[in-house]
Amino acid sequence: MKSRKFLACFRTMPNIQAYWSREAMYKNSTASKVMTRYIFELLLHMLHFADNQDNPDNDRLHEIDKIVHNFKTSYEPSETYCIDESLIPFRGRLIMRQYIRNKRHKYGIKVFKLCSIGGYTYNFKIYAGKNLDQGHNTPTSVVMSLFEPILDSGRTLATDNWYTSVDLAKILMDRQTYLIGTLRKNRRGLPKDLVNKILKCGEIAALENQDGVTVISWNDKRNVLVLSTKQSNTNSRPDKPQTKNCKEA
Repeated sequence: MKSRKFLACFRTMPNIQAYWSREAMYKNSTASKVMTRYIFELLLHMLHFADNQDNPDNDRLHEIDKIVHNFKTSYEPSETYCIDESLIPFRGRLIMRQYIRNKRHKYGIKVFKLCSIGGYTYNFKIYAGKNLDQGHNTPTSVVMSLFEPILDSGRTLATDNWYTSVDLAKILMDRQTYLIGTLRKNRRGLPKDLVNKILKCGEIAALENQDGVTVISWNDKRNVLVLSTKQSNTNSRPDKPQTKNCKEA
């Protein structure tokens, strides 16, 4: 009965402490009649929804695994996917909280997400930090763990330059999966002649290795590197780049 009365008194407040405030703007007599602020905060601190008997390894993300399972079983996988990171805003006390300076919300929980066309999150993994997630947060390990349920089925994965590499492309090709993504110049296994070639605006140069991995260099104000195992190279000589129209900046 007390809990019903307590919930009935709730309206939007700037913070929890305001429900017990004596100021006229925030005054709420119902909350203080049901319980003190100290008791409420103590209960809130101890509130726990997980069944520890189902989690013998004391995994902090045990309940999240159930949500991920529902995501994967409630949707028929499409042909094309992408992997990227997302930051869930959070400023409370949490060992997994991250600080990323260049994000709009600088504090939060970092999530690696595998999404299909249309924006559906098919699989995701919460980043637990270097100490708690050691050995499982490298670009290749993140891709393989998220894409594991739908490998060997001829699907296509799009990635940004943090994930894309020649080594990852070869691993995915062995698992019948295509890879398309932008590249960093310092990745291992890239053709130096192509990477260092100076192109004019609108010019394209490409090379394909014997494994079927194509690296493309394209100039649009600056050189952009792209890797693909889905498209074959039509011009294997970087000294004779293809040319197309380009609007000067």
